[in-house]
Amino acid sequence: MGFDKIKAMRNAEKFLAQGKIKAAIGEYKQVVDNDPKDFGTMNLLGDLYTKAEEPKAALSYYNTVAEHYSKQGFAQKAIAVYNKISRIEPNSIAVSEKLAELYKTKGSVTEAKSHYVVLAESYQAKGRMVEALAMWKQIALLDPTNTEVYTNIAESYLKEGQTSEAVDAFADAGDRFLNRGMLAQSEESYLRGLEHQPNHQRCLTGYVNTQTGQGRSMTAAEKLESMLAENKNSREVLDALADCYLEAGEMEKAEKAIIRLVEQEPASYPKFLGLARNYLSGSEFGAACRMLTMASEHMLAGGKADEFAETVRAVLEHEPDNLDAVRLLVRFCSWQKDGDSLKNSLRRLGELAGLHGSLDDERFALSQLVMLMPQESGYATRLREVNELLGYDDETPVSNSMFDDRFLNRGVDAPSAGQDIEVADFAIVGAVIETSSGQALPFEVDESAIQTEEPFSAMTSEPLDDSLEGKRRREAESIRFYIDNGYIELAEKAIEEFESEFGAVAEVAELRAHLGGGVPASEALVQPKSNGHHKLFDIGEFRSELGLEEQEEADDSDFETKYSTAIAYKEMGLLEQAIAEFQDAAGIVSPNDGTRRFFSCANLLGHSFMENGMPKVAMKWYQRALEIADLTTDEKQALWYELGVVHESEGEFEVAGRYFEQVYAENVDFRDVRERLKNMAVAA
Repeated sequence: MGFDKIKAMRNAEKFLAQGKIKAAIGEYKQVVDNDPKDFGTMNLLGDLYTKAEEPKAALSYYNTVAEHYSKQGFAQKAIAVYNKISRIEPNSIAVSEKLAELYKTKGSVTEAKSHYVVLAESYQAKGRMVEALAMWKQIALLDPTNTEVYTNIAESYLKEGQTSEAVDAFADAGDRFLNRGMLAQSEESYLRGLEHQPNHQRCLTGYVNTQTGQGRSMTAAEKLESMLAENKNSREVLDALADCYLEAGEMEKAEKAIIRLVEQEPASYPKFLGLARNYLSGSEFGAACRMLTMASEHMLAGGKADEFAETVRAVLEHEPDNLDAVRLLVRFCSWQKDGDSLKNSLRRLGELAGLHGSLDDERFALSQLVMLMPQESGYATRLREVNELLGYDDETPVSNSMFDDRFLNRGVDAPSAGQDIEVADFAIVGAVIETSSGQALPFEVDESAIQTEEPFSAMTSEPLDDSLEGKRRREAESIRFYIDNGYIELAEKAIEEFESEFGAVAEVAELRAHLGGGVPASEALVQPKSNGHHKLFDIGEFRSELGLEEQEEADDSDFETKYSTAIAYKEMGLLEQAIAEFQDAAGIVSPNDGTRRFFSCANLLGHSFMENGMPKVAMKWYQRALEIADLTTDEKQALWYELGVVHESEGEFEVAGRYFEQVYAENVDFRDVRERLKNMAVAA
């Protein structure tokens, strides 16, 4: 005969009514023995054993019921049962842990925090600092307004001898105080961190922010100068010092700090651009050009050509006749290999140089225009006049590197674009700046660097025929030169100009016929005469001189070497070196070259900067990765998640929540996004 559950329940109720607790327990035990899923009766058994003062038996049933409700997601029911357990075992760490997690899940911040505090203090009292730290971190996540929790975390790390972690925690404490406008407490936290790690970037930046927020930029600068006196090679302190002087409007001191910084770390060259913009806003256009000159090589080689050009044009909008800015514009057009823009900028340079009486600049511009536009005889005529004024004969060459010398004051063996260039190599237009080593950087052209190689315009010793027929012949030869060397577009324009000047002469038809069978530039060689000797003219070299050479394709082996080196550095914990190699590798490839190479570099740069305590820089790399075309769904989700983590670390919970929601909307099982969202909800 089967078990009659209804009869047993009635018997139990009858015994309870009579006050016979033990008899009732016997009936209820039969019920749960025959129906192990009757958790309501188990909970009742726990209550009856508690009344019967049999706590061990009560706990057995309560724990079973509480675990069941927790697993099923019934947080409120589980909390009720664990509170019963807590009354029996008031000092139970396990119960406090359960209640803390359940209250957090339910969104009851105050109750969750109270249990985490109990846990943290209990672990600390027992010397279990690792567990205590974990609890303090939970409190920090739960309560963004709690400005002191990270101070507790930092002190705990110090006791454990974990200095690096302690400094990070002091930085977190400082950030929280700063966000709440508690500048004095924020300053104290940052300074505590700097006591243990003077080069900590976040503490330095935060300290500067607290001072500038109180209008005490120069106080911060004095503090940083004293720190720099103890550690002269600290790039981080120099970086913060430059920002301090900029905030204080001490432009000259900021400039000197930035020069010292770039001397030590060439990758810091964007500081020059920022300083140039500051000078520009103050209408100090000469100083702005000086900064752009210093940054030109790095900006052009480092993918910031558009920002460079934008700032140069901003100078020219205010001062159209600024000779220094026009030199920089020529530099940009040459780098861009934009033939028409290069010719226009060279014309402008020549005109302005004439107005300013700068014969060297005019001679350079004319020499380039003669090579680019040999059909324009006026440039050759004026070049001869300038040569005569400067004491040169017509065959005296113009240095191929003259323009670079004008800006960089360096010899022919100086680094090419893309290589590291020390600030000591820079010449500053119209001024002398003294570097930290005491070296003066004058503007004059280094005449010893002028090459003796013959220019194209002087490769013949034949007398010039000034007759109309001679001019027509020279123009036709120039156009044939374009065709033979693959300059088809230039040739087409030149033929039209030729016909408009000389009419429909026989040469026009000949040139158009020749245009149909032109020789590719890569196969062409010209053999002009020079002093009775034939000299091979390398068209590739000629294009290079004009800045018109084709961009070399990235060498896959270079990328693989730099990428592999970066990975190795990262695994060894050498983050600065890893970041530098990842940046070099990213510079070799294109974001949309059909591979995932740039994506890998950008993603790992984001991770590296996060590990290095620089979340804002990490954010930029993740955003650059997001701009790549044809990202897979998994890649987008990963980047959204990482951006969420970055914003969360910065205390920007609303923004972080939006990124986590994007991930959650597409993949609820992505990493720990559920837990992250719950934390965001609690923080909100």
